[in-house]
Amino acid sequence: MSPLFSPTKILDALILMQIVLKGPQHGYALAALIEEKFNWRPSQTAIYNSLKSMEKAGLVSSEERIESGRVQKIYSITEEGRHVFNEHQEAIRNRILKNFSQFLSFIQMAGEVGNLEESRALQLQIQAILRDMARISRLTFLLLHKKPEKTGMIIQKTLESLEKLAKENNVQFQFNDCCMDD
Repeated sequence: MSPLFSPTKILDALILMQIVLKGPQHGYALAALIEEKFNWRPSQTAIYNSLKSMEKAGLVSSEERIESGRVQKIYSITEEGRHVFNEHQEAIRNRILKNFSQFLSFIQMAGEVGNLEESRALQLQIQAILRDMARISRLTFLLLHKKPEKTGMIIQKTLESLEKLAKENNVQFQFNDCCMDD
C-alpha cells in the first residue's frame, strides 16, 4: 500500500491541510477543524503524536503562546511541510484523475448498450455501485485505524474474489491500468 494512504499519513495530510487553510493552530483546534470538515474526530493522542512526529521531521514548527489564559503550543507549517503537502496534494489529484478517466471510459462503454431500458438499468447499477464504493471507502478508512491487519486481509480477499470473477468471465484487467501503485 502506498504510504500516502496509511492512516498516519492521512492524518498528517489532514493536519497540514488545516494549517495551510486556517493558519497556525493548536492540537485541539486541529481536531475540531478535521471533525467539522470530515465528520471524523481523531483522538487528541493521535493528533499530538502526529504533530510531534511531523515536528521531528521538520514539517511543522511550534511555539508556545498564551491563549485564553493558558499556555498553548501553536503549530505552523514549515517550508518543508508545505513542499510535502503540495506533493501529497499532487499525488491525490493524479490518482483522482486516473479514477475519473477510468470511470468515463466505463460510462462511454455503457453508452453503447443497445436500448434505452438497458442503458437506464446500467445507469442505476452504476449509481448503486458508486454509493457502495463511497461507503466501503469510508468504512475501510475507519477500520484501518482500528484493525489494520484484519481490514487489509478482507481487502485482499475481496480483490482476489473479483479477480477470479473477472478471469471466469474473460474480463481483462491489469493493475498498471488502475490508480494504485505497487
